[in-house]
Amino acid sequence: MGSKDSTSADSIQKSSSIDFQTSSYDDSATDRETLKQLSDQKVFSVVDARLAQTLSERHQEYFKAKPEYELLSYAKGDLFQEGKEDYAFVVYDKKNIRISILLYNAMANKYSELFRDIKVVNGLVTADCNYGAAGTLDYQLGETIVYQERDLRKRPEMYLESIPCKITDLSKDSDFVLESGCFSKTFPKTNLANSLCISTDSVYNNWECLKYDKASNAFVIYYGQAFAD
Repeated sequence: MGSKDSTSADSIQKSSSIDFQTSSYDDSATDRETLKQLSDQKVFSVVDARLAQTLSERHQEYFKAKPEYELLSYAKGDLFQEGKEDYAFVVYDKKNIRISILLYNAMANKYSELFRDIKVVNGLVTADCNYGAAGTLDYQLGETIVYQERDLRKRPEMYLESIPCKITDLSKDSDFVLESGCFSKTFPKTNLANSLCISTDSVYNNWECLKYDKASNAFVIYYGQAFAD
């Protein structure tokens, strides 16, 4: 059984309304041409070059061996709740023409991709509040980039000024207005630390947050926030 702040695998499996998410990028109808153009025009490579030099040698070597990935953002923290320094990386995948969220588990010394290697459960479908999202988190990250395309072409470095993702404690982070947000009914709220939070809008203070459930080896989207400025 997982830690006290983790939901159980049983609670996930018993709810017929909850299912593992499939990335929106797996839909062949998804338009990804703008992302490809930004990569071809070296917008992403500028961001990648600045960020890569701030990583430890271990992670620099990983991305050198994976030239299909252009690093756009990263966050570090005890993501897998093992007392280690784990990482979340937002990358542009040149091979598959999409934004991907990679996770590094320090205890296992392993890199995995959210939605494909590690499953995601949308716990917000059980919430009482009227909260909805247009696409999975990787796709939403891509859409925020597309929205900024004109400015990014002029000044790619501006993306470094944003915070697309972070690993944080919601109860201590001023970006989160919890009384205005939406919590899953099936996921405990006793500990809001070690949450992976993804910004879903480049203008508004909108976020979705996930926590790792050890029992099911899945991440649960347990909090959503829209227009809570």
